[in-house]
Amino acid sequence: MKLNQLSLAHFRNYDTKTIKFKEPTTILVGPNAIGKTSIIEAIHLLASGDSFRATKIEQMIEFEAELARAKGKVQTNGDEVELEVILTRGEVQGKRVQKRIFSINETRRAKRKFVGQLLTVVFRPEDMRLIEGSKRRRRDFMDIPLGLIDREYLRAVNTYSKALLKRNRLLTQIREGEMPRNALTFWTLTVLKHGQIIQEKRQQFLEFFKSVDFPVPFSVEYDSSPMTEERMQKYADREIAAGHTLIGPHKDDLIVKLAVETEASGEERRDIALYGSRGQQRMGVLWLKTCELAFLEHETQEKPVLLLDDVLSELDDNHQQLVLDLLDGNQTIITTASMETAQEIHQHRDTSVIIKLDAHSTFYTS
Repeated sequence: MKLNQLSLAHFRNYDTKTIKFKEPTTILVGPNAIGKTSIIEAIHLLASGDSFRATKIEQMIEFEAELARAKGKVQTNGDEVELEVILTRGEVQGKRVQKRIFSINETRRAKRKFVGQLLTVVFRPEDMRLIEGSKRRRRDFMDIPLGLIDREYLRAVNTYSKALLKRNRLLTQIREGEMPRNALTFWTLTVLKHGQIIQEKRQQFLEFFKSVDFPVPFSVEYDSSPMTEERMQKYADREIAAGHTLIGPHKDDLIVKLAVETEASGEERRDIALYGSRGQQRMGVLWLKTCELAFLEHETQEKPVLLLDDVLSELDDNHQQLVLDLLDGNQTIITTASMETAQEIHQHRDTSVIIKLDAHSTFYTS
């Protein structure tokens, strides 16, 4: 799989811009706030249909523009496919429209049929907090790759999220005496059905990690909040009192452990979020990203595009080398503020190109 070209129109700070990716490794270099991350964001948008940083669609649209476009040409299985996402504020030329419109080869598609035409793995400085950060980050880590390749999973997540909101609202109304308790039945069955699908597929995803080679003996434990009829009945009274659902995949987590030899008990597996050094936690993040990359390739027989957004500046030399080792065989797009870093990568990779960005969002290739 290869991204051949990216075209932007009124996307973030880009009025119109086209980048052709002619080499396996492209290094985008420029000062901070120049728009490097916006390019990575647009590519990820073409893969997943979502932004990894915008809380509202409008944030991706250039100021005063009615709409934005991100268009990509993707080479896969010998064919080139054109993907496009149009973003709006909900109104264009006085008419109400969808905020996101997806197209494949200029034919509109539903999001579920659009997602996964392009496969990406994004590695950002924020990911360095994946292990010791919030549970939400780690659930997103499971949801994003699964959503790219498994339509049933994506549908289950979307249905579960909507049903959970309805159920939580009902729980509050039942507590306040505004609705009868039996009004809960349908939504309980809905979250149960789709919650079980989510948790089963998350378990399979994490089980795959055992097959991935890595120089450090990490393992992962799925810390799930199981959904069964018995548990739903057990927690029913407490959920009504709390006004929200207390169990299910929205409570799930994963724990990264490191095998450590001890004199007293031999090998122990320790939670590195609690007992690991900063270096071990960063190495654990690299392991998770390596597993994500390997999983997508295993499931699709396609090599995902690796997007490294200014992540090398966060790493020491040893960790940088581990990341650069991931580049072998994958198309990679790297952003950095350091020309020194860009030139160093370029010197060690014959199949790479440096693209410099200036204050006017102009590109210069070297």
